[in-house]
Amino acid sequence: MNRGRVWARRVQVTGAVLLCGGYLQDVLLTLQSLTLRRDTHGTWQVLSDPTSISRNWTLAAFFMIIVGLVAFATGYLLRRRGAEPASINRLTWRHLCLALGWVGLLFFGGMYAFYFGLGALVPSALRQSAGLAALGSVSMQIAAIIAIPLYYRRATHEIGLNRPVLTWRIVGYVLMFFIAIFAVSLLTHSLGNWFGINTNSYREQNISSELHTAWWQGNLFLKLLPILASSLIAPIGEELMFRGAVQSTVTTKWGPLAGLLLSSLLFALVHADVVLFLPIFVMGLLFGILRWVTGSLWAPIWLHALNNFYASFLDLL
Repeated sequence: MNRGRVWARRVQVTGAVLLCGGYLQDVLLTLQSLTLRRDTHGTWQVLSDPTSISRNWTLAAFFMIIVGLVAFATGYLLRRRGAEPASINRLTWRHLCLALGWVGLLFFGGMYAFYFGLGALVPSALRQSAGLAALGSVSMQIAAIIAIPLYYRRATHEIGLNRPVLTWRIVGYVLMFFIAIFAVSLLTHSLGNWFGINTNSYREQNISSELHTAWWQGNLFLKLLPILASSLIAPIGEELMFRGAVQSTVTTKWGPLAGLLLSSLLFALVHADVVLFLPIFVMGLLFGILRWVTGSLWAPIWLHALNNFYASFLDLL
């Protein structure tokens, strides 16, 4: 590889790191906005107060994302000038950065394009609908569904994206782990009542609001969009990122335990939900164990989708 291509690759990887850093900065800003208050029943509740977010942190995150977008796109365009040999192993730190960089490019690029231009092309009634808001809340997962399979298209088996196979063994695993998640949910609710903490977090309340608002407005498609977003798009996108790209790469480098723990930690962190951090972390562990036991992403995707659909169904009852 010539010196120019090496430089271009470093620029692209740097851009990918900045995009990941910008997203984590957004997560930290969300956590910074959280406040703890007592409700009328004396129960502690975690609420989001956007006015408490630091302006300097916001500007720093925006600057990091813009520089990351420019660097990533520039590095890619410079590398395209010559043919690059196919990689034998894509489970490396560099490839993980680049895969997540593509997710960031589609996510942030699409978001800025929508807010600063393309959004004006969407009819006002649709733009203000709860259904479209639900779809916007899973825009990162949509970016992952597009970017990660394309990036690993020559090595889909390395991230567990094999041909879908449904056997009684896999069905048994999914049902067993679903019962475990249900038990974790009951335990979380019981502990919340014991310590006087409302486990219905601000994030859960936002999802519930989108489900109910969309259900009573718009046509059938807009009614079903929040369910589609939470029960199908979110599980597929998140499993591709955390159990596919992250867990597979970390497992290759540091072993299965490190892959399981680190992917679950990141999975819980990006949800930015203080109240449900530990339950989400445990769910990440269960998804990761299922990925490791079956050797495929499809089992954790089905489990994740089943869990989210069940939660949405209960919410609408």
